[in-house]
Amino acid sequence: MKMTPLAVCLLGLGLCFPPAAAAQDAFDFEKIDTLLEDNVLTDAANRYASVMLSFFPEQATRLGFTSANSQLNDRSSVHDAQALNALRSVQQTVSDIDGKQLSPAKQADLALLQYALDENISELEQNRIETDPLYYTHAFDALYDVLLKPASSAVEQRQALHARINSLPALAQQAQKNLVQPPAYLSQLAMERAYYAYLSFDEITDFLLQGVEDEVSIAQIKRDSQKSKRAIKQMFDLFKALSQEKDSQDFRLGDDRYQSVLKNRYQITDKPSKLEKRLKKNFLAAQKELALALEPFMLETAEEEVTVVDGLNETPTVQPTAAKKVKKGKFVPPAAQDFYRVAQRVNAAPVSGDVTAGFMQDAKALADFFAKDGTLPTGTMRFSVKPMPAFYAYERAYLFMAPFGDQINPSTDLFLRLPSGNRLARQEQLKKDFNLPVRKLLLSGELVPGRYYQTVAGKNLSSIRRMYPSASLANGWSLYAQRLAQERGYLNTPEDSLFLSFAQFRRAAAALADVRLQTKQYSYADAIAFLVTENGFSQEEATQILREITARPGEAASYFYGLDAVEKARAKYAKKYGKEFNLADFHAKLLSVGNVPPDQLEKELARVYKKEAEQAKRKNLF
Repeated sequence: MKMTPLAVCLLGLGLCFPPAAAAQDAFDFEKIDTLLEDNVLTDAANRYASVMLSFFPEQATRLGFTSANSQLNDRSSVHDAQALNALRSVQQTVSDIDGKQLSPAKQADLALLQYALDENISELEQNRIETDPLYYTHAFDALYDVLLKPASSAVEQRQALHARINSLPALAQQAQKNLVQPPAYLSQLAMERAYYAYLSFDEITDFLLQGVEDEVSIAQIKRDSQKSKRAIKQMFDLFKALSQEKDSQDFRLGDDRYQSVLKNRYQITDKPSKLEKRLKKNFLAAQKELALALEPFMLETAEEEVTVVDGLNETPTVQPTAAKKVKKGKFVPPAAQDFYRVAQRVNAAPVSGDVTAGFMQDAKALADFFAKDGTLPTGTMRFSVKPMPAFYAYERAYLFMAPFGDQINPSTDLFLRLPSGNRLARQEQLKKDFNLPVRKLLLSGELVPGRYYQTVAGKNLSSIRRMYPSASLANGWSLYAQRLAQERGYLNTPEDSLFLSFAQFRRAAAALADVRLQTKQYSYADAIAFLVTENGFSQEEATQILREITARPGEAASYFYGLDAVEKARAKYAKKYGKEFNLADFHAKLLSVGNVPPDQLEKELARVYKKEAEQAKRKNLF
């Protein structure tokens, strides 16, 4: 394996992983095997990080290594073969570690490292450079990873971004050379992303020009930007042509590949068949929650029913609503259309003005609410709310960007899609994106007590837990945070409950459609029928759901899988301690273990509770 000088240097310095033995207060000969095995794990983690720096700079940036910010991944067969050999070597080292000899906390670290390694290797074995057009569009996100994260030096930040855009022409050539009849639907999704990247590229050019006064440098930046923009157009044309090929591959993963994605990317150990049963049960529960949340609004709906007259001389009749068709004692599942009808009436647009300033004010109020509530450990809230770049605004209303991995000086930002167009268009967009219930859900799920708060509370986690966290537990915590906000009275209106229930209903439908689509029980048409015909989603929303689950298979299921682990752990300790159960203490312990694999959560919590009990016992002896 050929390693870059930077990687060799960082490997020699031990990267960011401190030796395990250095953390010991005193050398304990009785624990010598544990100390040695812990150090073997640390060495393996350092080797893995070195491989990421050498071969995958885009991912290395997200692990917190700013030294990787000036490069894009080399998407070539030679590069992938070398990377695969390097990763397999690390994998062998990790597999030789005796987990039973590790200290208890390191056992969860080992599992996280294994999952991350297995996912990297599995993706390389799938030959993404030939089969996955979306892999090439990840480079667009890599540009914004540099643009959106403040650096210690603005000059270095612009230099890194400039270097990355200069790599786009080579990337376009690799896509042209490598892609061989990839799935047409994935090519369509990649085409759309390339289109958005092309339309919004000027915002990157404008950023590069900030503070540059030298005419020669300005001209060079403009020339390089135009060249890079043409490369994006070249990729768009390629993806468009590939999306129209009739003999392309099936975009669905199939049972084996889907199971691998679930396990390694999301730490979901259930087989797809078992997962489907759990998701079906979860979907039924989401339907019932939505039906319950709709009840306060159904009387108003009945009063607003439209009369139907077929002829001029006929007596008007009332067109019954879905609620009136329900027979006593029989549950009739609600449909997305039921929510749409009610939402049109309760969707009051937020007060016009500075949207980002309004969000900051709301976020501060939310932080104050939970500070007084007493169910969370206290902590300093330092985040920023900013306008969203146009590239992301085409696809979503907001973007939460957590600190990258093991950053020394982390920054956290919430980016919002600002309204555009005339006054009426802006008002309608605000009404859809950021009406009051949606805003409260966003703040509680992404900021406090959601992802941002979890990041703040986990600042003392091991490097492995910060760099390779379980995606399922992170997503599950975000969903738990919204439910906690409802439980504690922040989401305190019928409208809040309605929008929360619909969000969970939408995600539950997406998760069930995902597992059936990826295991090839559903065709694309079947999935659309499930969402539109059976469950009343609009064609537009159903199409968006399918884009999401195709681009990120398994993600929708991961929310419920992670949530289930958190709720089971809470129920266990609430039952164990009864009236003495302290919710704030439970949350403190839950946050202190970080996003470990869901099936290791109870073991980790037991370790923390036991450690606290032993410390209290020793304290009482003196």
